[in-house]
Amino acid sequence: MAECTCNQGRYTIRQYLNGKVRNITLPDDAFLSICADAGIESSAEYTDTTQKQRDLAVAYFYVWICSPVTQTSGITDEDADWKHTNGGEHMSAKLLEKYLDMANDIFAKYGLPLVGEEQWGFVGRGIRNPRHNRLYNGRSH
Repeated sequence: MAECTCNQGRYTIRQYLNGKVRNITLPDDAFLSICADAGIESSAEYTDTTQKQRDLAVAYFYVWICSPVTQTSGITDEDADWKHTNGGEHMSAKLLEKYLDMANDIFAKYGLPLVGEEQWGFVGRGIRNPRHNRLYNGRSH
């Protein structure tokens, strides 16, 4: 594979991940978590990582995208009858499902557990684990 470079020097794994999805930039804490899960040094360059590490980092990025927040906040300016909103983006459930499918394809490729398999589910005000057949609400019983 040809060596990847960019205008600022070497092509980093962070640049690689930020380039995978339009209009989404990883916050520092999410980036560090993804690197840890994929076994990548956070300061690593693209060429210093294996294909498996890059694939897993992308899969974890896709899973992060599907995490709780599906709409970003925007800035709204108003003056009398004039209104302008800047920023903010909403992802449809269909798009989030597609990201999860792509992540699971990568996890399956490497024989790892899939995300979103019906082992966990939401019930009422808690999370249900069918293996234990009881309601978990984050408190000790």
